[in-house]
Amino acid sequence: MIAVGSGKGGVGKSTVAASLAYGLQSLGAKVGLLDADVYGPSIPHMTGSTGKPEVREHLNPNGSVVQRIHPVEHDGLKLMSIGFLVPEGEAIIWRGPMLHKMLTQFVAETEWGELDYLIVDMPPGTGDVALTLSQMLSLAGAVVVCTPQKVALLDAVKAIGMYQKVNIPILGMVENMTGEIFGRGGAEQAAADQKIPFLGEVPIEAEVRICGDERRMKDLFIEESKSKAALESICARVAMEAAKVYFKKPATTTLEILQ
Repeated sequence: MIAVGSGKGGVGKSTVAASLAYGLQSLGAKVGLLDADVYGPSIPHMTGSTGKPEVREHLNPNGSVVQRIHPVEHDGLKLMSIGFLVPEGEAIIWRGPMLHKMLTQFVAETEWGELDYLIVDMPPGTGDVALTLSQMLSLAGAVVVCTPQKVALLDAVKAIGMYQKVNIPILGMVENMTGEIFGRGGAEQAAADQKIPFLGEVPIEAEVRICGDERRMKDLFIEESKSKAALESICARVAMEAAKVYFKKPATTTLEILQ
């Protein structure tokens, strides 16, 4: 399980999460994508998925029957999001206990099946939902997304601090929207200052925005895509950093919460 987080909203966290899911899939992995940003779910729109999760009965080894949620399958990915359960544009007005229950269902009561990676699109910031998720999930590590300017980097460092306080390894930082408008290199310098890996840059290409808006993030990985090389490089680096962390842990811990 890999969390994709940020210190603030609007830095492209969901774009990076969806790109990681499609990129790891294009490299041959079985991937699930959990949209845990309950107040601002973006994954159903960005992927173009329109189905609804199904609840089915399962027989336990002891003979008891339990109900399990089956994620939506789209483009070969397994997806879960509250965006599948409420009309698009409708606000989620929930307090902590309801959020906790829903997120527990998405994680522990969902039949994810056999996956190589479960990418978790975290809510922005370091508030209650982000903290609850960080403590609930058995994460291999976290990827922190930010844009190059200092105001975004200040909040990204806070997110790094949150993960470190709950003993979640930081796989590295991704700089999104790199280019003339926001500048370049801020995240790389911040990663060096924090002594964590720098995973790469996502150039500020119109193609990235268009594919997200038009519900076809998968097209960023076709041969004609200008962004493909940069995104695939980030995916490969994330996979390498996750492997370093994962294989230092007992083999069963990461997926226990899914069973």
